[in-house]
Amino acid sequence: MAFIGPGNDARAGTGLSLIRDAEIENTIHAFAAPLLRAADMDVSTLKVHLVKDSSLNAFVTHGLNLFLHTGLLMRADDPSQVIGVMAHEFGHVAGGHIILREQQLEATQKNLWLSYALGAAAALATGRGDAFVGVTMGTQSSLVENLMSFSRAEESQADQAGTEYMDKIGMSCVGLLKFMRLLENQELLITARQDPYLRSHPLTRDRIAFIENHVRTAGLPADTVPPAWKLAYARVRAKLFGFLETPGRTLQRYPESDASIPARYARAIAHYRLAETDIAVRMIDGLIKDLPRDPYFLELKGQVLFEAGDAEGSIPPYRESVRLSPHDAPLQLGLARALIARGNDGDFKEAAKALEQALRDEPDAPGYWKQLAIARGRDGNEAWASYAMAEYALRTGRNAEAKFHAGKALTALPSGTPARLRAEDIKAEAERLLELQKKKK
Repeated sequence: MAFIGPGNDARAGTGLSLIRDAEIENTIHAFAAPLLRAADMDVSTLKVHLVKDSSLNAFVTHGLNLFLHTGLLMRADDPSQVIGVMAHEFGHVAGGHIILREQQLEATQKNLWLSYALGAAAALATGRGDAFVGVTMGTQSSLVENLMSFSRAEESQADQAGTEYMDKIGMSCVGLLKFMRLLENQELLITARQDPYLRSHPLTRDRIAFIENHVRTAGLPADTVPPAWKLAYARVRAKLFGFLETPGRTLQRYPESDASIPARYARAIAHYRLAETDIAVRMIDGLIKDLPRDPYFLELKGQVLFEAGDAEGSIPPYRESVRLSPHDAPLQLGLARALIARGNDGDFKEAAKALEQALRDEPDAPGYWKQLAIARGRDGNEAWASYAMAEYALRTGRNAEAKFHAGKALTALPSGTPARLRAEDIKAEAERLLELQKKKK
């Protein structure tokens, strides 16, 4: 699922606003994978989360959940800067600093940590048609900064580990040095105006000197980023700019004189946000002509047509995007929603199939369960619709609804089937949670 247009950000209070975009998440994952292998970490456990926030920040929580602010991605003009930041953050993980933070704050903020991690996971895939998924984590930004604040000794350890990872993958630390100097320029600002990354990661002259010395002695060329990564990152920035800045600013930053793929991508998004559907589709078709096997141009075309009210026209590009990238769950969701909206014979079965694939790749995403319930219900399979709603309700804290729907599913699902056994577990868990709520009152 690509981003949605303006006016639909569901940011609530001061909690995080998380957004989904398969292309950006996959690009970041590709950048991070070599670093994780260098650090002897399991690449498959990495989960990339995008925080819609213009400030410069990044952090990792337990379970290798990497959070990147869109402000960081938009302000870093080269992928090496983001890669350097990730190397540093993975150094915190390897050094046990994340676990230490949790232990130190367990007595007073354990619930904060858990709600933050769980809330983030739930917010990532609520299944809404828009991709701006807002969520209140039950915390303030300042508390999150305190949670992720590191000592100077820990920062130095993470720097050393991060530079080792960069050396192992043959990538210069020039990008990390540029990022450190960007932080250094903020030190003179009053605290309220400093970016969160600087406040939670104390900067010292010794740290910068260490990185400078490492760059001089590592013996690596300054530019070690593969051209394909540069192009992928330019697309990330163009996409973020197109969706998060005003269309006017996007068209000014990416003028018609710029015929590059990223610039054309950004302009297509700008025209889509201006509700100039014909222009946007024509521009996306040009991108597809140049790169016919790119699933994300096809996804964007599907989104533009769908949100313009043309569910019929959106289905072919969505189908092709899914064919090209079947394990991108947001793409499967986009196809499913278009099929449900059209509602022809066979559409609900195809939608359910797409959602089931999405759930195989992201089994904990509550929104996919909700859409599956809709597809199954409209296809006349009430037992499976009730089961899917029970999954959705339990995962979103609606315990009474989870108990009801699980009980309804149990009256019709065949004995011994995985779905029935799971419905039994949901009903028992919902009852347990309801009893706990009752005792607390």
